[in-house]
Order: sequence, then C-alpha cells, then structure tokens
Amino acid sequence: MPDADCYFGPEEVYRHFMNITKLKHPSRDKDHPEDGNEDEVRDYVAGCTNNIDNIERPIFYDPGATDAGKRVIVVRRKGSGDFSQAPYVTLQAHMDMVCFPKNDIFPLNVFDYDIEGEKWIKAGDRESINHPTKGTTLGADDGIGVAAALALLKDESLKEYPLECFFTVQEENDMGGAEHFDKSLLLGRKYINLDAENVTTIFYGCAGGSDFSLSGNVERSEMETDFTVLKVSISGLRGGHSGVDINKGRLNAIKGMAEILINLDERTARRDDGGASSFDLHLISMQRDEQAKMNSIPSSASAVVAIPRNMKEGFENALASQCEALKALHQPEENRFSWQVCWQGEVQAKPLSRASTDALLCLLSRIPHGVFRMIPENVKLVETSSNLASIEIGNDIAVIRGSNRSSNDSHMTALKNILDNIGFCFGYAVKYTDGYPAWQPNEKSLLLAIAKDVYGRKYPQYDATVIHAGLECSQVVAKYGSDIDCISIGPTIVDPHSGGERLKAVTVEQFYDAVTQILHRIFSNMQMSTG
Repeated sequence: MPDADCYFGPEEVYRHFMNITKLKHPSRDKDHPEDGNEDEVRDYVAGCTNNIDNIERPIFYDPGATDAGKRVIVVRRKGSGDFSQAPYVTLQAHMDMVCFPKNDIFPLNVFDYDIEGEKWIKAGDRESINHPTKGTTLGADDGIGVAAALALLKDESLKEYPLECFFTVQEENDMGGAEHFDKSLLLGRKYINLDAENVTTIFYGCAGGSDFSLSGNVERSEMETDFTVLKVSISGLRGGHSGVDINKGRLNAIKGMAEILINLDERTARRDDGGASSFDLHLISMQRDEQAKMNSIPSSASAVVAIPRNMKEGFENALASQCEALKALHQPEENRFSWQVCWQGEVQAKPLSRASTDALLCLLSRIPHGVFRMIPENVKLVETSSNLASIEIGNDIAVIRGSNRSSNDSHMTALKNILDNIGFCFGYAVKYTDGYPAWQPNEKSLLLAIAKDVYGRKYPQYDATVIHAGLECSQVVAKYGSDIDCISIGPTIVDPHSGGERLKAVTVEQFYDAVTQILHRIFSNMQMSTG
C-alpha cells in the first residue's frame, strides 16, 4: 500500500489521482485566463502516455495552445487481436476543478476518515471533517475521471480493445473545451463521460444553462459626520453545486445578507416592532467572500455599511436577532451558520445614497434563486432553476451575476423574461451568455441498455435518470447528433464545489469495475455481431 495519509483502490487510479492533487489546475475563464490554468495537469496527462503500450502517435496535444478547443487532449490506444479493426470507444473526463476557497490551494492536503464505518477522502485539514464549509475542494470532480481514464488505458484486461480518451478543459467555467474542439478529433461513437457523482446512477440526459448579469448605476453620497462604519459577515453555510444541490434548501449567502440588511434598514424593514430595530442604513459595499463561481451556491458574504454612531449597540443586537431567525428558518441544513460584526476605521469609499441602498437591496431580494420548476413527470427532479452567484459594487456601477439551468427551453425563456422584467423595473441592463444546450435523453440508446444491465447486476437499486446540472455530453451530442451514443457515470462525490467536497473511497473501485464491465460488454457485442 502506498505511503500516504489515505488510500483507495484500484492502485493505478489512486496513484494518478494523488499525483493530480499536487498540480495546479483551477478552471480557466476565457474572460480572465490569468485566474486559472490547467496546464500542469495537461502536461501530466500527456506525459503519462509515454508509458502505455499501443498508444497512437502523435497524440493530439498542443502544449502552447491558448484557445479552449485546442487545449483538449485526445489519446488513442489501438486495438489488437480480434479487435484490431473494431471502432473506438471514447472515455471522457475534464482536467480542471473548482478551487474553494481560492485558486491557490495546491498541493492539496488529502486524507481519509471514517463516517459510520465507511472511508471518505477529503482535502484541507482534519479540523474540517465535521465542518462542511471548512477545508478545500478535493478535485475528485473530475480528477477521479482523469485518473480512471489513464488507468483504463493501461489495464491489461482491456489491452485488446481500441480506446479513445478525451480530456477537456474549462468544464467548470463554460465547457469551452467540449464546445470548441474540432469535430474531426473524435473517432469513437460510443461515449462514456466519467464525471457523474453517484456510483449507483447512470445519467443519460442533463439540463442546459447560461450565465446572466445585471448591471446598473448606483449613486454615492458624502459620509455624514455622525455616522460610523462596520462590516457584517455571514459564513458557515453549506453552499455546494448550483445544479445538484439547488433543491436541498441551502441558504444563498448573498440572498441571506440582503434579507438581513433589508430587515435592518428603516426604509425597507417591516414595522412590526414600531421601527425600534431598524436603522438609517447606507450600503458601502457587498461581496461574496469565497471565490465567485457561477456553478456554486455562495456560502459566505459580507457587507460594509454606515449607520448612526449612537446606534452601534442596538444594531449589533438587532443583527443577532435577524441572523438567529434566518438560521432557525434554514435548519437543519444550515446548522453551521455564523455571523460577525467588525467596526471599521477610515473607509475610502463613499456610502451609497439612501435611494441607491434601498433599490439595490430590494433588487437582490427580487432576483430569483433556487428551484423555479420541477419536472412534471418526475417531481423529484428539478427542471428549471437559478443561482445568484456574485455581486460587485463599484464607484458608480453595481454588477450582479448568476446562472440559469433548465431542461425545457420554454421555461428557460420564462425565467429569462422574469429577469428581464426585474432589470427593467430597477433600471438594470440584463445580459446572457450563449450557454450550453440541454442533453435530451435517448431511451433507445444501446449503450444505455448495456449500462443498465451491468448496473442492474451490481446494484439492485440503481437509477438511470437525467441530472439538473451541465455535463459536457450536451456539447458533444450537439456536435455529433444522433451519430453518438452517450452515458455519464462516476463514483460517489458529496458536496462538490465546496469546502465539504468528499469522495466515498469504496465507490472508486466499484465505478472502475462498472466501466470495465461496460467495455467488455460493448466489445463482446461487436465480436458477436461480426462473428
């Protein structure tokens, strides 16, 4: 067994994964390429092919490429024996990861621990085990997929099968690699995505989505002489993936902060107590405190505000009451909710005017967050949702960003219409990215039928369904249409995109075994059909 603070099998998957956790690979944003770079993992993947027999040369890898579509890697291992002329089967994983709480978390400190007798893998420090918002992301999404693909290329039991491995970039930001790669790169037409997060589930469809932004003017005024400045922070929220976790009742930190300040602002608060717990409040700034990602629910936020100097004690007491009420409202999910007040010294920025403060807080309260509509045929599945992801207040402009998801084009349009109307009412310009398409399920898929049979034998309670999250399959299916047959599978990963991300150790070997069985079945069927 390797000398490390954790271990799981298969050993080749473990070895590759642990090597990847030492390398920087935050997802690159096309608009801010300096904020992320997967090149260390790209170089690692390309280097691994030197030790694998029957790899076709050259592999498709451009170390100096900057465009997402040219930064992908395609590796093919030729078939042999009875399968020397068989068509390739494609395995796909993405090389980037969401980095929480910041990009500079490498090398990751990875360790294992037990929950009710089951081993889990986590990153950060051991103090974060019982605190889901501490620690760092692990990068199992999708470092495990990358590690599994590299291991499968070298697996002796599969050595006769022609395999094509497709490693992409920027999945966590805009799926740029999957969207913009050259269609001629892939030869395989049976396509297994290794980026799912439940070992007993096969995905064969996913939601589409796009990001949005609202930008509008704010007005600042001089600081009044009898006012003082303080910073209010909330933290400890669960956060998580803005697709798969959006229906779990988790509080959005930005929405929570807006609600607290609205209830403390004397011009917007309810008057149930005659105004005794409300204040002449001016907003100076507000932000999400961890790195802002469109595909993660904010788990911490802060605001700098100005209030009358003689009301400091009353404000702290009223804030505590508001936070306690909000925490109670979101139990048991947000049992780690905490807050803090820090009195500030000199602040360079002027406060927003009363009108701008009130308008911005009310706007934040109106922007949708959470489930918009469930799938009528299966009320357990989310069809359409929205995630309010970030806010930035500049000298004279505020910008609010988020993302929408839906597997129904009409309801995606309806959600956009709501945002457009909100923007119009508040005088904010609303813009959308092109986004990514939905992957519509194919019930007649032969690959799905094979996977169902394999999973049915392994897991009597397995599920085959669609996911309310974006998968690169949607871009690939859009590119190749009905020519390609596609599924997505993976091990069990909990709370991705947050400091609580963890991997269930035993499921890695189960997942790997499922992939190998599916490959055996695919090529066995090919052999029978040509025999």
